[in-house]
Amino acid sequence: MWSDDQRTTEELFQASLQGDYEDEAAWDAVAALRLRGTEEVFQLASKYCKSEAPLERARGLDVLGQLGAGKSKPLSERPHFDECIAIAIEHLHDPDPLVVNSAAWALAHSGGDAAVSALIPMRKNPDPDVRWAVANGLNSAERADAIATIIELMDDPNDKVRDWATFALGTQCSVDSTEIREALRKRLNDSYEEARDEAVWGLAQHGDPQGIKMLIDRLSADAWIEGDEMAAAETLGVPHNTPAEELCDGLRRLLA
Repeated sequence: MWSDDQRTTEELFQASLQGDYEDEAAWDAVAALRLRGTEEVFQLASKYCKSEAPLERARGLDVLGQLGAGKSKPLSERPHFDECIAIAIEHLHDPDPLVVNSAAWALAHSGGDAAVSALIPMRKNPDPDVRWAVANGLNSAERADAIATIIELMDDPNDKVRDWATFALGTQCSVDSTEIREALRKRLNDSYEEARDEAVWGLAQHGDPQGIKMLIDRLSADAWIEGDEMAAAETLGVPHNTPAEELCDGLRRLLA
């Protein structure tokens, strides 16, 4: 749908400014601009980032954060990748919270050491959406300072921040340590169910006996969720469509 949008680049940017920030039609225009990813899009988005209007700055960042997304290229080969990151980093200090939020998410979608380094200090931002962006942006990061930040965010007062931080550390991080496992065990008693789920899956995939036993119990029950099956398959290194009974047998052998 977005690739077939016949509007000009300027028309798409104008459409992205209509209604509320979260309006679906506005985000459809942003998605079309990201996918188009031309030099014209980059130049106009950069121009909007310098606007006096906060919404225009935010929309410029929304586009730059995933410029060229949808095309089969590594992130680092997207058009103007380094420049997009530099612009987003600059706007982390914008006076308007909406712009800061867009800058944080632009970096979260970009990845790379520069983005990670810029996001880490934002972990204490008063806006939970910004902290959520930090948890997303540090996903798969293996630097010690990034892991320490994720562990800190696992204690965040916001449910979705804790959930995504637990996801980032549990099933997306290949680093294993006593501190990581302790942080995951702490989330087994989280008040938010999705964070508890991520803790079980993360522990299992880190080879922790407690997590593996809990995963076996879940898969052996009358009702289990897709994530249980996926976590077991990832833990065992088998296809995701492996029957639950076989997954349980494999997990039991793993414990033995």
